[in-house]
Amino acid sequence: MIQLERSMEKKWIFQKNISSSKLIEVYVKVINETKDVDKEIIKSKLKKDNAYKGRSSQGSLSTMGVRFSQMCFYMFGYKSGNSVFVPSQTTINMINKTSVVNKNMLVNLFALQYPHPYSKTPDDFVIYAGRLMIKLLTEERINQKLYIDEMIWFLPFIKTINEKSYNELIESILEYRELNYFEKMKLFSSVDNYVEVFANCLHEINYYFITIFKGFDVLETISDAKHNDGKLFKFKHGKTETYRTDRICKNINNSGYIKLNDSLIEAAELLINNFSPFDKPTTMADKYVFSKEDWISDLYENELIKYLNTIFPDYNKQREIINAISTMTYMSKYSSVDGKDFEKALKPVFELFREILNVEIISGAGDTDLLCSIEDITIQSGLDNIYKINVDGKSRKSSTNLNPIRLVRHLKIHSSKYCIVVAPRFSRGTILDISNLPVVLITADSLARYCSKECFSSDDSFADYTSINEIIINNLGKDITPLVDKLTMNRYGINI
Repeated sequence: MIQLERSMEKKWIFQKNISSSKLIEVYVKVINETKDVDKEIIKSKLKKDNAYKGRSSQGSLSTMGVRFSQMCFYMFGYKSGNSVFVPSQTTINMINKTSVVNKNMLVNLFALQYPHPYSKTPDDFVIYAGRLMIKLLTEERINQKLYIDEMIWFLPFIKTINEKSYNELIESILEYRELNYFEKMKLFSSVDNYVEVFANCLHEINYYFITIFKGFDVLETISDAKHNDGKLFKFKHGKTETYRTDRICKNINNSGYIKLNDSLIEAAELLINNFSPFDKPTTMADKYVFSKEDWISDLYENELIKYLNTIFPDYNKQREIINAISTMTYMSKYSSVDGKDFEKALKPVFELFREILNVEIISGAGDTDLLCSIEDITIQSGLDNIYKINVDGKSRKSSTNLNPIRLVRHLKIHSSKYCIVVAPRFSRGTILDISNLPVVLITADSLARYCSKECFSSDDSFADYTSINEIIINNLGKDITPLVDKLTMNRYGINI
């Protein structure tokens, strides 16, 4: 049987505070209605909807913060550096009812990984936990199901996974299923402090994780009276007379197993076929991850968009938007040395702006990468309301080649108003180099985040450029990334 280190200190940690999917849905609804307001107003709305009860009659703002952290763990959104909660694309889809709720929640499950920015799981756990669970629940060799007791025996202690160890895990699960209740109990009791360890595992997995995803119709729980001859595993939790068991349903006193909702099998297999559970997840240690904010953006924006693009092929417009944004952010980091792939990837992203009339790839020596013609909707129609801008893309491998004098020369060639430089990041020297010039800088992730939120929240699936233009005009010669991020947060996040 596969050898795993089992202890309280070395295990997956699932956030726990809310176990009801209905309460989570109310939180999502309040997020959408409340936007950028005071915490007390948010708390008041939650209390009104019976979705918030603090220990005192007035409730606790810290408790509300814990619940937001749990929502972040389950990929409903993330907290920016200035404590703004930004809903993820799956959450926006659920709010706007643009696609099936349980498919979006399947994506949230699939995206769970360790390390995780909202879990204290040790950093030596480097695994796509969600992908692994989905693969197991589509695995024919174990009948596409996982019993609760085998979940707590194996899953929380798996640090990494590859094809070889995965097959060993499958063989171990099958071997475990041959054991009777007492033989399994002997295994559990062989672990140091086993009562505390497995009470905690049951509490997090059976009482929270499974309950949440069952509530969103991602998982089904099936009672099996014959499993372990009808006996339950029972572990005392804490110092009180509270026990955690592997009982599968509230009103049925026996255990059972979980399975995927039948309607999600096809989507789950699509995800698994396109994104391997044996891949290594993005971590803060990766050389292309420049900050925690960059890491979180990659997980909650880029990764989720790639998964959505896989399982919603019928949503053609949404798929085009998702593909354009994800390709652009990917190419910003991994494009060729000359950056040509990144330049091409920028064109469909700028075409997402409502006011842009035409985007032309110019490229070539001695010229800009993209030339955009834009309608200024703040003034009356006519030739005077059309202006041009240059866009230069600098991938990670070419970002050191930025030449401010050359950028200004390119502006004169086309009589363009200003130049936008897009790159994965900018050095302090680059920011100083463009000072007092009709040039602005923005990171690819910031541009992607803004376009994604705008396009998926507007009736016509386009993004507003007028607000971006206003920021640029007032901040020429600067890095506008923090200003665009602030605009995105003000429109689509809430202060918490």
